Amino acid sequence: MKRILFLLSFVFSLSYSYAQPYKTIKIFKPYKWMVGVSWTAIDDDGRQFEGLFDYANWNYMLFPTRITLDRYFRYGWSVEAVASYSQYLPGKLINDSTNITSTFFSFDVNGKYSFYQKYAPRARWLDPYFTFGVGYTYRDRANVSPHVPTVNLGFGINFWIIKSLGIQLHSNAKIGVFPGFWVTHTNYLQHSAGIVFRWGEGKKNSNGDFGRKKNKWAHKKTKYKKNKGH
Repeated sequence: MKRILFLLSFVFSLSYSYAQPYKTIKIFKPYKWMVGVSWTAIDDDGRQFEGLFDYANWNYMLFPTRITLDRYFRYGWSVEAVASYSQYLPGKLINDSTNITSTFFSFDVNGKYSFYQKYAPRARWLDPYFTFGVGYTYRDRANVSPHVPTVNLGFGINFWIIKSLGIQLHSNAKIGVFPGFWVTHTNYLQHSAGIVFRWGEGKKNSNGDFGRKKNKWAHKKTKYKKNKGH
């Protein structure tokens, strides 16, 4: 529990320090909506801090099984909704057991902070971010309760190939909160790789007008007519 609280405080302090300068200079809005489709791998071997990237026990499908919808607000903050599907395969280590087959679904709502504003002036292709939120996981047979609410902590990077299309890599830690918080067999890791598409890009000036002239009358040049009498 102490580790989680320390991590959350560290993450929020980072986001606060990065977000502050842009309030006084200008508001950069890289997109309004973002959607993504990706392949996902589930690491549910039951070993809490061992073999974190032991891909031999990852469960994944040959086709994309994760979709995301992201709504951007301001100062690097957005909210995303995520839905994932997978199957546990025979021969994989599932909660210290093997030869378990199971259907897997997860639904998440996460807050997201992007460091893109920091890198955009020099490298518009690089977009690291972190996520935190809540979710729900369903597993019909995995030596665990089938219905598990979770707390989510994640980190990812978008590599923008062109202005609107990019490659996304993401890793997410899912911590079960029921039937017991931080119980090993309810926790798991979820990794994904796929493509993302964004639109609605724009830049706001410090007065928030996206470069448009709101008060057109203030920008018109006053024309004076010559007095024919002089």
